[in-house]
Amino acid sequence: MALKMENLVLAFCSVFLQGVSVNKAENIMLGKPSELSSVYWNAENANDGKKHYGPLPARTYSNVNPYWQGDLQGYFTIHNISVTSDNTYSYQPSMQAAYVGVSTDDSTDCPNVDIFICGQCPGTVLKGETFTFTCSHPRPVRFVKIWRIGTLDLVIGEVEVEGTPLKRSGSKYKKVVNSMISTPMTSFTAFSATDCGLRCHMSQPCLGFSYHPTAAPNCLLTTTPGDAATAVGWTKYTIEKCSSKTTCDLTDHFN
Repeated sequence: MALKMENLVLAFCSVFLQGVSVNKAENIMLGKPSELSSVYWNAENANDGKKHYGPLPARTYSNVNPYWQGDLQGYFTIHNISVTSDNTYSYQPSMQAAYVGVSTDDSTDCPNVDIFICGQCPGTVLKGETFTFTCSHPRPVRFVKIWRIGTLDLVIGEVEVEGTPLKRSGSKYKKVVNSMISTPMTSFTAFSATDCGLRCHMSQPCLGFSYHPTAAPNCLLTTTPGDAATAVGWTKYTIEKCSSKTTCDLTDHFN
């Protein structure tokens, strides 16, 4: 869909930056946004940190190729993905033969998304059983997806992800004038919009920023770019969900 004039697309591309090490035992999927192809029990039940007996799992209705998808709200090299079947009821068969994969773009919104398959659950799944898949995708990824093929339901007890944050080599941003992030995760003073954008590029997770030439602080970073308000003089830049195929050389934007 074509963007309006006030939603100009700005390409910030380049700078291949080295990943920053983190504790790989950290579950980077915990509490992040997630969704289901259809909602019987909520998607966030599968990444709330509760996989022992008692909590509700995430559950879809029976539909064609049911899926669960989580948004890491940043770009990562994924090391391991652990998927645990329902441990409260007896829905563990609803995770049988489920695929586990990752992608740079949102597979529900973007056409022709490349999903890298990390593994597949076996044909027989026991109650509360955990399967861990090593996942070495050559590019930074943002989304984790679990799905089944056929007209079925999908039930997942918990999804845990270990990974290292990376800086993307290129990103496409949507520019909106007179708009600012309402509740930034951090704020500071930047020399320019380029400097502010570079801070976002270097601070994973970060999916958007707002800049004002004279405010103090004048650079706001966020993982929830949809959270914004009208503000004269501010400009908001939001990373596009469907920008994995962006290729250009604009390193001067970060000088």
